[in-house]
Amino acid sequence: MDFTQRARILLTQLEDIAASRVAAVWEQLPGYDDARMDVADLADVVARNVRTLIMAVAERRTLQGEELAPAAALGERRAIQGVPVEGVVASWHAAERDLLERFAAAGPPLDTIGLMDLSRRLAAVTDAMIEATLDAYRATRTESAGHLDQIATDLVSRLAGGEPLDPADVEERARLVGVQAQQPHRGVAIDLPGGASPLALAGARRIIVDAIRPRLRSRLLVGGMGSALLLVLADIDGIGDLLGRAAVRPGLPAGLVIGLGQPRPRLGEVGASCREALSALEAGLRMKADRAVVPFERVIPEVLLIGNPLDATRLTETILGPLRTSPALVTTLRVHLANGLSTRATAHQLSVHENTVSYRLRRILQLLNAEQPADLVRPDILLALRADELMITESADAPPRC
Repeated sequence: MDFTQRARILLTQLEDIAASRVAAVWEQLPGYDDARMDVADLADVVARNVRTLIMAVAERRTLQGEELAPAAALGERRAIQGVPVEGVVASWHAAERDLLERFAAAGPPLDTIGLMDLSRRLAAVTDAMIEATLDAYRATRTESAGHLDQIATDLVSRLAGGEPLDPADVEERARLVGVQAQQPHRGVAIDLPGGASPLALAGARRIIVDAIRPRLRSRLLVGGMGSALLLVLADIDGIGDLLGRAAVRPGLPAGLVIGLGQPRPRLGEVGASCREALSALEAGLRMKADRAVVPFERVIPEVLLIGNPLDATRLTETILGPLRTSPALVTTLRVHLANGLSTRATAHQLSVHENTVSYRLRRILQLLNAEQPADLVRPDILLALRADELMITESADAPPRC
């Protein structure tokens, strides 16, 4: 039985061969999953290329021109879908091994010479198809890289901007840029006090992304809002600690702050997390946070104050206004609360006598209508002090940075 007869047998099994090839790569090789492609579409592409391989081997010829078009089309599609090139090549070699076994099993056993001839023919045809695939893959990646980056940037901006979005449109755009839209995602915002130059933020982005990339489960989306760099990523355990370690890597500018939004169940809902990240970033920058990473849930009171500057100003004027008759009173109140109402610790930090602190505290209690020091631990007093810290460098009617 010659190779042509064996090929006819294999062509009757084409559907089963294609199905087995799909099963061998679907969710087995990186990038072959429903986040990037449709499994039925994959089966159709596989079937056409397997047919071409079988016919070329049977007819003892190389592939040229239009015969390589399906392989080139495969390269274009995999590049657009974001499938790693290593996965594409691995799928071709797996198909080559499978077809070698099927050709050999489709008739009487082949002798050594026949098996070597079959192996050479199949390898030559497969190599030609791999080359066509890779040429198209590289060309498409080069052409589409800028376009895909723009799609990703636009998607981040639209999500963060609170624009009503069609979930199907979000998922389609996510699929184009290689993001698994159905996974939990969260927003991350990065900036420096006073704003950072685009060059400085680009460098910071590179260092931070390189540090967290091994843990990322799909493509990172990058955009911006105001002067801040905005990242959208699939949520991973321990992301706060991971970003914290990344933020102290050599080469990052001093004072860098990272705002971290809370995760959302899917990409289409991550806009709220982006806005949380920007709010946490704003709070961290104003507070001159001693930690580089500022999770939104830890600064909710500060976010509320920043978001309501007129109310925050009224609060500080009502509570702290009477104390401003003496410049030292507000400072003494702040330090006293920070030291757990300890007169001795307050005096030590302020470098004054304890009697001076006691006198100031009596005056503070009188002005705040409080009977004893413990009464100073009131929510309105604590919020007024925090509002004073947050608003000290910016007028109440100024818009938030982010």
